Amino acid sequence: MTLHEEMVACVGSRGTIFPLPRSVAHRRRVHHLVVRVLATNRQGLLLVQRRSASRETYPEHYTDSASGHVSFSFNLLHDLDGELKRQAERELYEETGLRVVQRHIQPFGEPTSSDDAFETSYTFVAEVAGQLKASAEVDATRTRFVTPEELRRMLREEPFVPEARMLWGKLLDRIGSKSAFQVFFL
Repeated sequence: MTLHEEMVACVGSRGTIFPLPRSVAHRRRVHHLVVRVLATNRQGLLLVQRRSASRETYPEHYTDSASGHVSFSFNLLHDLDGELKRQAERELYEETGLRVVQRHIQPFGEPTSSDDAFETSYTFVAEVAGQLKASAEVDATRTRFVTPEELRRMLREEPFVPEARMLWGKLLDRIGSKSAFQVFFL
């Protein structure tokens, strides 16, 4: 544990949320919360992130638009949904430099659990705007907005983080021939 290590939101056997340093949660395999964002713009393009080569898990794999651990906050105990949205927006901005437009962010599907990663993921769909500025965690040369048709091709041909492949597939099934912007924000 480092002096300023992030305290992540962990989940006890009875659903209680409590803080632990990130390294301790991982070392002890304690179930913790994660947020994921599937981002679209007004033109209906979808933001697909490619993880950098330096990432410990799934290096150089495509994934959701942004994702990350939920930092512990007492707000989680009183306003879980609102705090998860705020943290999803934070992750999106930290990883991509993009902002959510006019509070256009909403839950997508039910939370999913990964027993091998000891995570419960809350996924959101968001309309974004701004200039893409990828963080060091992101492969800036391959992270980009794509059409739904291009994403379908990528899902068939490119390496993806398994949960992201599943989430993008569900989103594409839901939007059909429309754009994500039309389905979620009009």
